[in-house]
Amino acid sequence: MHKKYKVYLSESFDPKFNLSLEEWLMDCSEPDEVILFLWQNENTIVIGRNQNPYKECDVKKLKEEDVSLIRRLSGGGAVYHDLGNLNFTFIASDNNYNVENNLKVIIDAIDKFGIKSCFNGRNDLLVNERKFSGNAFISDKGKNCHHGTLLVDVDLDKLSRYLTVSPLKLQSKGIDSVLSRVVNLKEICPQMTIEDLKTALIESFNEFYNTEAEIIILNENVIDVAKYVEKYNSWEWNYSESPDFSIVLEKKFDWGIFEIDLELSDGKIKKCRIFTDSIELENFNILEKTLINKQFKRSDILDIIDRHIKNEKIKQEICNFISDKIHI
Repeated sequence: MHKKYKVYLSESFDPKFNLSLEEWLMDCSEPDEVILFLWQNENTIVIGRNQNPYKECDVKKLKEEDVSLIRRLSGGGAVYHDLGNLNFTFIASDNNYNVENNLKVIIDAIDKFGIKSCFNGRNDLLVNERKFSGNAFISDKGKNCHHGTLLVDVDLDKLSRYLTVSPLKLQSKGIDSVLSRVVNLKEICPQMTIEDLKTALIESFNEFYNTEAEIIILNENVIDVAKYVEKYNSWEWNYSESPDFSIVLEKKFDWGIFEIDLELSDGKIKKCRIFTDSIELENFNILEKTLINKQFKRSDILDIIDRHIKNEKIKQEICNFISDKIHI
């Protein structure tokens, strides 16, 4: 079979579009194609397929600072993307897929800047024992995807801040991220730019496969991936796809201690227990029962509290407390 080599470059910084484009390339690529896809996202946390966003990042900060949260198809840990980061994706059918070849393309491209790097045998690319690239993998219906980050000039303060979880009492069965010592490639090679790295990756891809790959520029105006974007834009995909987890919210008010224990599955409240030493005549048992099978959404929970708590002071203080803890 004669292989076709293609390089796709996204002009969009929208994570919903870029992850949709990646999935579209997996679905629509031909068996004889070997694809390199280069793309960037602006201010985005991308979590792994089996991760819990509440456990991996500070959801409150993401909302306050207008940072996107998107779940990807592959496993692995949570990562922060900004325009100082370049993402790569290799896509090929089973017969044309080789992770070692993909890594060689990346390592050879980095070597063009005088930087010696290596794969640590797990999921990371390292330079001087510090991580500049996290990798993840998907295999489905005879197609394979190997994608990862390349930290060039990422805001490491934001990376650390967004991936630091709020101190909630939360337990989850999902996969946790492993924090590593990271480094920007620009720290090692100050003259490196994202555009230079793109050029180096394309050159390395062509050199490795002894080809002159077709280069295809894509953006929202030249391709319609709306059906994919709808999924990546949905609360159901990004939040309710989380593994089962439990969460405990507790606060002391002047009218008493209020504790709510929730068990969640598929984004819905499956069990709810409320504990309080309040002497106020509020029927919290009704609130418990009403919350069962409701979506774990702030607006839904606040609406139920508003309808079932009669004391205006207690209602307002509980609503403020819940609003401060649940941010979706």
